[in-house]
Amino acid sequence: MPITKNDVSFTYDVSKHLKGVPEEDREDAAYDAGEAALEKIVDYMDQQKSPVKGIRKNFDALKSERYKALKQKRVGNKKANLRLTGKMIESLDVDANDDSFTISVEGSESDVAKAYNHIEGDTVVARPFLPNEDKNQTFKADVVKVIKEAIARYKKPVGEKPDDAIAPLEVTTEAYKNLYATFQATKREQEIAKNLSLFKIEDIL
Repeated sequence: MPITKNDVSFTYDVSKHLKGVPEEDREDAAYDAGEAALEKIVDYMDQQKSPVKGIRKNFDALKSERYKALKQKRVGNKKANLRLTGKMIESLDVDANDDSFTISVEGSESDVAKAYNHIEGDTVVARPFLPNEDKNQTFKADVVKVIKEAIARYKKPVGEKPDDAIAPLEVTTEAYKNLYATFQATKREQEIAKNLSLFKIEDIL
């Protein structure tokens, strides 16, 4: 959907990156990809840059002396990073389904209108922090990279799991590695297994 004064959001289709991800994990993978993209967006904003492909120049510096003085007083800098109260970044939310994730601005009508103003430059200098589908925009390559990396953690290794594979009663580090290979554990599953292995039976009972 295009970015409007009433709806500031961008949906990224991850279906092309989901090959090898189990059906039951697709939505989780898409959601984690969205969170990774959002984190990268915030990094760009902090650097006063746009995560939108094709926009190479930095955000224009603040011009209002009154606003710069206010920002210096409140947050200790005069950067054009869309941070004054922190409300803008806090309003960014991620939603996902089996094929895509959406990053949107949630909040009051004024919050959404203000975000639209920053992206489109309605009454202020444009500082686009989300792509606009109506302009065929998308993310820069390094944002796509973290999206792919987040999804890769859910992918099953190539090969088939033997039917008679049985986990040993005593599991050593080497045994874990063998189990991961035998059961074709995804990186995400390996992380979960490592966290669970930190618990002793007496910690659970």
